[in-house]
Amino acid sequence: MYYPKPLLLALMTLAASTVLAEEVHSTASFDNVYDLPDLPTLDLACSNGVAGLSSTLGLDRISQVPHYPLVGVIEKVEGWGSLSCGKCFRVMNQQSGQNINIIAVDHADMGLVLSLAALDQLTGGQGQVLGRVDVRYEEIGRWECGL
Repeated sequence: MYYPKPLLLALMTLAASTVLAEEVHSTASFDNVYDLPDLPTLDLACSNGVAGLSSTLGLDRISQVPHYPLVGVIEKVEGWGSLSCGKCFRVMNQQSGQNINIIAVDHADMGLVLSLAALDQLTGGQGQVLGRVDVRYEEIGRWECGL
């Protein structure tokens, strides 16, 4: 069957978003180490390897990640070499409905750990005061994070 190109692209986008849209309920906190722009990516679980920030994207410092400081440590990254490295996730504050898109750069045992700047964007500048917030997150297309 023939589909016009705009319709075909829309169908492909819908199919991709359907595959990616597994929503997870969790919590997000912060760690100031991810606010340090000179943090070497080789210090992170997502350093090198098949999906590493350095090896696949040529990023040597965390500040080179597109849309930095919107980066996060996420439980989906199992450790070094995880295929979740460099993926884009939409994170929504369950209380306010505010959301941000982050790029996974490191492993978290549980939940998400963001840069304070990212948590501040998610909480209207209240990241340090709140410390941890209830969130929902889902994987979205990498292009939505500038990759």
